[in-house]
Amino acid sequence: MRKEEFLENLLYELWESHFCDIPRRNLVLIKYGKYSRRQLGSIKLATEETRIKGLLNKRREDYEVQDDKSITVITITRYFQNENVPEFVVRATVAHELCHYAHGFSSPLQKRFKNPHQGKIIDKELEERGLLEEQKRADLWLKENWIEIISGKK
Repeated sequence: MRKEEFLENLLYELWESHFCDIPRRNLVLIKYGKYSRRQLGSIKLATEETRIKGLLNKRREDYEVQDDKSITVITITRYFQNENVPEFVVRATVAHELCHYAHGFSSPLQKRFKNPHQGKIIDKELEERGLLEEQKRADLWLKENWIEIISGKK
């Protein structure tokens, strides 16, 4: 069973290796959410309740040094705790959410587009960052295996 530390390490590894040109202007938290079958990941600005929960843990110092005092929360489906889901599937989902952050959706960065998915901007961004093939591989794996994961057969 993967812990949230796995997600944190994945997030920061992706940021350092593929999104290093994107400034992290606020605290970015990543966590598992509910067992979502359709929405594998999401990104949003934290509510006051989430801000308090996020600050009561080890992230208070990280919060204090940020330019912007908002908190971005990336939530990943709890099904991804299952180690039968390959890491590249989780990576592709986190990378997708980082694209939204880079485009100014649920982040303090300037919004670059009107719609978060207009004109296949996520695919274009992933391609520029050398991650599109991983996304395609993840999409294929999900197509072939997702039903077994959500039904508990895998």
